[in-house]
Order: sequence, then structure tokens, then C-alpha cells
Amino acid sequence: MKAIPGHVLTSFQTEDPHPTPLGPEWGNGARVGRMVIAEAPAHATWSSKLREKITVPGVRVVRPVRATDGRFTVAGYRASDFVEGEPGHRVDEAIAAALRFDEAVAYFPAPTLDRDDAWARADRAVWAGHASHVKSGQLSHADFFGCCIFDGSLPPALTDIVPAEGPRPYGYSAALTLIDGLVAGAVDDAVLSRWSHIPDLLFLCDRALEYRTSLATTFGADANVSSNIDRVGSLLMSHRGATL
Repeated sequence: MKAIPGHVLTSFQTEDPHPTPLGPEWGNGARVGRMVIAEAPAHATWSSKLREKITVPGVRVVRPVRATDGRFTVAGYRASDFVEGEPGHRVDEAIAAALRFDEAVAYFPAPTLDRDDAWARADRAVWAGHASHVKSGQLSHADFFGCCIFDGSLPPALTDIVPAEGPRPYGYSAALTLIDGLVAGAVDDAVLSRWSHIPDLLFLCDRALEYRTSLATTFGADANVSSNIDRVGSLLMSHRGATL
């Protein structure tokens, strides 16, 4: 991460001269005192407004930090409270948390952010042919697994809310978390059976894998990730055959 401008630090009332770099779960930002400052993505203000007020049972939602003038972003940066935790292989716990997230946000409208980045284009393309599912959908998290961190026996913490490009079916946040866990090799294949009670799980997993495949192609994923994506595709096909 590039150096945080001094006036940004001042706006968020911190002067720590030695920021500690953090990983993608924190938007590749840096810990500065009691907070994390990172470059603000297109959804930053929307996410901050929602994280400021939302409660998700069994999930520690990381709260945003406002600047001295009340803004959520300053000169392209945002700030959030820092909480301890590391990304982990606790995929089943993350899936359960993602389902609770979908339940908690069911009555919040999906945002209209007019994005045209690779993630937004991939998401729109994946759902373009499924108008009926989109019409009856809800706000969903497009990177729950990537934003979910764990600290011992504490409930998982959610560092950010990354919205899908439009309404998605209930359970899509969890299905995408499940697929991300499988592609990362962080969970056993039986995870599909353990969460088979999620409505239309295989359909949602197909969309999630298609989304990740598109992004892997766009960003040139390494051979190991591509191989894992192919393996997960075969796994889904096997489960579809078993349910016929």
C-alpha cells in the first residue's frame, strides 16, 4: 500500500507514524493505531453506512470510522475499527455466518452503484440469463469469505460488505463462500452435502463458480487455482447427477 497522506491521518484523528500493512481481508490497507485505513473502493460509502447500523447475530460486523467532518471517505481513503482475527479455514463457520448475513439484510435494498470494474461485469454476466431469480432476490455479499476473519472462539468478524451488482437469491452469499472455500482447498468436498438444505444450492454454486471462473480468466489465475476450479466444476456435476 502506498503511503497514507498526512491530511488523511489527521482527518481520521490518528498520527501513528508506523502503519502496519494488512492483507486483502482488510482491503490491503494498514493498521494505524486503533483503526485500519485503506483505499476506498466504489462501494465504500454504501458499505460504511450499512456497517454502521447493521446487526448480524453471531457475527462481529466491523464498524466504520468517520472523519472529523463526518465523512466516511477522505481523498480516496476510508477507515474502520481494527479487530483481531485472521482469515482461516473455518469454512463451515463462514457459510453459517453468510446465511445469517443474508437473513439480516433481507429487507435492505441492493445498491445501485453504477460500477464497471471487472468484478461488476463478471457478476452481471453470470446473472444476465436468470431474470426470475434476480427479480425475487435480495442484497447479497460478493466476497464474504474474503472479508471473514476469525480469532479463537470469538464469533467471526466481517471486515467489509461487498455487494453483488443486483438482487441475488437468498443463500447466494453462502454458496459463494462455499465455492471460495472449495477452490482454496480449505474445506472437504462433503461441504456440499452438509449445506444441501440451502434452497437451490447447486444452482447457486454453479453461478458462484461461473463468477470465480470469469475473474480467474480476467486476472490470469495460476495453474493451481485453475486446476481447483476445474475440480470443483466436476464435483458440482457429480452432485447434480446424484440428485437426478
